[in-house]
Amino acid sequence: MERLNFRRAEGQARPMKYHLVAAAVAASLSVSGLAGCGSGDGHATPAAKASSAHATPVLTVKAAGETYLKLSAASNAAREAWMSAPAPTAQNLAKHKRLAARAADATVAFSQGLRAHRWPGRAQPYVTALDKALQERAAAYRRVAAAGTVSAYLAAAAQVPVTTSLTADVRKALGLPEAAIVKGVTPR
Repeated sequence: MERLNFRRAEGQARPMKYHLVAAAVAASLSVSGLAGCGSGDGHATPAAKASSAHATPVLTVKAAGETYLKLSAASNAAREAWMSAPAPTAQNLAKHKRLAARAADATVAFSQGLRAHRWPGRAQPYVTALDKALQERAAAYRRVAAAGTVSAYLAAAAQVPVTTSLTADVRKALGLPEAAIVKGVTPR
């Protein structure tokens, strides 16, 4: 195997492998640099980058309200199923853990759905904050689902922020009526 010496004396020719590697790197860089660019010179302009980052149009307030209701429905239903289950025991702990895992999955889907849309300007800050709260809620549900004992389950369940005042802010910004109150829970 020929060893490449990148230090060479002045006037000395470079090995053929050097030229092949350099050509391959140059070709790779120019192909990756051209992928997805929007201008004719091979480089995307800042305006082109910004417009491609926001290819999804901003939802109208009406469409945003309808979208929000659809996105939140499964998460709300999973939360209600988890919260309305009978008290956990050693015999039904596995069922409770499955309910918590489903609530986590539904909450993740809700959070991802929020990020998949561009919301009206007045709603966007609330939606962004709600998305963060939903990610924290999903992580808390996952901790509940991972509990190995009833006492560990109960301790983890007590830490799940099942509601937040951000939902009222989002609903108000979208012209929606207030949501149903989660019984026995104070919004965080």
